[in-house]
Amino acid sequence: MHAPSTPTRILHLDDSLRDATLVADLLDDNGVCCEISHVMSRRPFEQALAQRGHDLILCDFNLPDFDGLTALILARASCPDVPVIIVSGAIEAEEAVKCLKAGATDYLLKQRMERLPSAVQRALEEYHALKQRKQATEHIRRQARLIDQATDAIFVCDKSMTLSFWNPSATKLYGYTQAEICGDSVLRVIFREPEERIGAIFQEVLRVGQWHGETRQKNKEGRALVVFCQLTLLTDAQGIPDGILAVNHDLTEAKALEQQLLRSQRQEALGALAGGIAHDLNNALAPIMMGVDLLKAKYPGAPGIVDLFDSSVRRAAAMIRQLLTFAKGSEGERSPIQVNYLLQEMGAIVECTFPKNITITVEREKNLPPVLADATQLHQVLLNLCVNARDAMPSGGRLTLATRKVEISSVHPGMPPNAKVGLFVAIQVNDTGTGISAEIRDRIFDPFFSTKTPDKGTGLGLSTVMGIIKGHDGFLEVSSAPGQGTTFTAFLPTDASAAEPELAPQKKMPFYGQGEIILFVDDETTVREIAREVLQRMNFQVVLARDGLEALVWLTEHPSVHAVITDLHMPNQDGLSFVGMLRKILPEIPIIVSSGRLEDDIQSQFRALGVTCFLDKPCDEHQLAEVLSRIFAQHPTKFAQVFRTHPNNGLSESSASLMPLTA
Repeated sequence: MHAPSTPTRILHLDDSLRDATLVADLLDDNGVCCEISHVMSRRPFEQALAQRGHDLILCDFNLPDFDGLTALILARASCPDVPVIIVSGAIEAEEAVKCLKAGATDYLLKQRMERLPSAVQRALEEYHALKQRKQATEHIRRQARLIDQATDAIFVCDKSMTLSFWNPSATKLYGYTQAEICGDSVLRVIFREPEERIGAIFQEVLRVGQWHGETRQKNKEGRALVVFCQLTLLTDAQGIPDGILAVNHDLTEAKALEQQLLRSQRQEALGALAGGIAHDLNNALAPIMMGVDLLKAKYPGAPGIVDLFDSSVRRAAAMIRQLLTFAKGSEGERSPIQVNYLLQEMGAIVECTFPKNITITVEREKNLPPVLADATQLHQVLLNLCVNARDAMPSGGRLTLATRKVEISSVHPGMPPNAKVGLFVAIQVNDTGTGISAEIRDRIFDPFFSTKTPDKGTGLGLSTVMGIIKGHDGFLEVSSAPGQGTTFTAFLPTDASAAEPELAPQKKMPFYGQGEIILFVDDETTVREIAREVLQRMNFQVVLARDGLEALVWLTEHPSVHAVITDLHMPNQDGLSFVGMLRKILPEIPIIVSSGRLEDDIQSQFRALGVTCFLDKPCDEHQLAEVLSRIFAQHPTKFAQVFRTHPNNGLSESSASLMPLTA
């Protein structure tokens, strides 16, 4: 007889100590390794049942205080799976049947106790088999629950690729229920790859037992999915392949985020590149922009070509600022803007620069309310839309720029979530060109998407337009059809706080100094030279320095300076370091920082050093005069108060003796 590795724990209920000893000896003699707990009445029997630590219960049928059937019922209630053998000196057949129906495993007569060891052994074997079946069943149920609760899509197909199992997550991912999918071909239902490739993948599974990798799939609605697929070969008991298990993890959102990250990284790289290029371009444009003002002053009767130079250089400077805005995602300074003036300026620009076979029409509604906007960014919106319109009319056509007031009383589908209804200014750019097909209309605002050849378009124009308009709490509409032209309409909310009649911009009076000494620091020779000419024409004395170190050396010997204008990006010592050291030498000196790309954190550091005036680079003479007027109003010099018109329009005699540091 097989002896278990650990003793069998038996609870024996019998009111006879002699019978209990007989049972123990009989089991021991027959090799049943056991530990017997003997109880003689109901109360200790119930206490022993409560401990739930027994593998078998032997129960006498005839007891003084209660019968064996009651004891059996108590045992079944407390330990429903533990086998119970009824032992009795005399038991009627009817009572024996009742015991078996109540859950007794077996019953024995005390006259035939030789059957006890085999009855115990059989009961224990059945008990252990039952425990194993329950454990296996629970294991299967637990696995089934795990499969049902798994976030990955799990399915099983046979060697012919016919589906036979489909978990709830597969239904969630693909949209099909198990009833819909079972019996269908997995090749047809979910894969977007060519059948040859998928067939080759499944053949690889049959050959080596597994495969994993990314696949292109689809759901019930046809939406494209990117799925990481793990395939495992299933075999029967003889090791013969009979199916394939697939565990699929949806990568669609992760891939979309990855693409966004890559675009963001490309944009960051573009921003870094644009920053360096912008610095060089701004230095190249600075002398041109200030030089145009000198030409106008020196040759007041010069032809309109000088105005065209002026317009072009300003447009180039604005484009550089907009490139930085797009690449860095920064916002420009906003103020109440009369859109009609921007439209008029853009109309003049395109009239001069677009091919003559394109007719330009500007339609401006009168008395438009102002919008709160960055003029440079709106200029970029108009420029991008006009350039797109020009490219859509290679054989010529009509370009119409128009404005109008629009009252929007309900939420528009194209509005951003935070937009409010009310009065809007609509800016419309219409062309009679080739139009846009419905297939690509939803993609035209995607970054880097372009229907133009690489040498004619970057795919950033319309995405920039969309970003600027949304950034101004507006929205954009496009109406187009192939061969029927295109109309872009930008809606911008009006600025209620600045609502006022539309007035022509006031021309500012010229501004001149009274011979104040200005230290101008810049590493570009051409910028220094043109700045000297402009500042001297404004009646200032000028000292030039190539960088902060040279300026500091000069200032230690000549502290009588009334203002400093410094570039930000310079070799040897940049503007921020220079200003920090300058404050230790001349803590009250007025400082103007000039830069084409001044980040918010750098500007905050300058403000902490007491710098309140900043100058965009490149700038014209009027912008330079305005910031100088403001800074001298804040910091009166030892000279008489700065006045706006200077009759001599030139340097005072004392300036002739002041020599520049750098040629």
